[in-house]
Amino acid sequence: MKYVTLIKDYSKLSESNLDLKGGKIIAALTGNTDFPATLPSLADFTSVKNTYSTNLIAASNGDRAAIALKNQDKDSLLGAMRLLAINLEGLALGNQAKLVSTGFDLAGNGESVPAMLAPTGFKLTDGLNPGEIKSTVKGVAQAIMYSHEYCLTAPDENAVWVTWVTSTVTTVFTDLPGGTRVYVRVGAIGRKDQLAYSPVLSRIVQ
Repeated sequence: MKYVTLIKDYSKLSESNLDLKGGKIIAALTGNTDFPATLPSLADFTSVKNTYSTNLIAASNGDRAAIALKNQDKDSLLGAMRLLAINLEGLALGNQAKLVSTGFDLAGNGESVPAMLAPTGFKLTDGLNPGEIKSTVKGVAQAIMYSHEYCLTAPDENAVWVTWVTSTVTTVFTDLPGGTRVYVRVGAIGRKDQLAYSPVLSRIVQ
């Protein structure tokens, strides 16, 4: 019997997209009753991913020590993703529905990938507390998750996006630096990792 398998090597992803992928896996496995216990554990994997996210942001200023830490944490995250994918395959025993629910990609199975519509109705508002911005879009029918992302510099090809992957159309960014203009976008994510982004909006943090 030939089992459906997961992609285990994400080293070709850009650093921002790797961060996004890690967030999607965490969101998919949180509360997933098919995988109540994994190796590494969800808590350990989340810790590895969050450390990478933190140092990815820190390295954006070009500091050599920060870049070295980020590269080290990138290797750790890639290794954790590989181990987790192997473990999930063993637990799923080829059940495609279970594997699809993990947030990992299935190894090529010849299925066509439908296009994803970009989120609409995007708006930014102040949160309830200082240093908060609320991001909201209208729901996209094909989307299973949303990636709310912000950066602290005018976005270009080198921008470092901080990603919050959730199942909801609204999220609140916290602990933002007051008086700073923050740039935000929201991506709709499909079951086959289709991703379509809203336009970028900006707002001054209160």
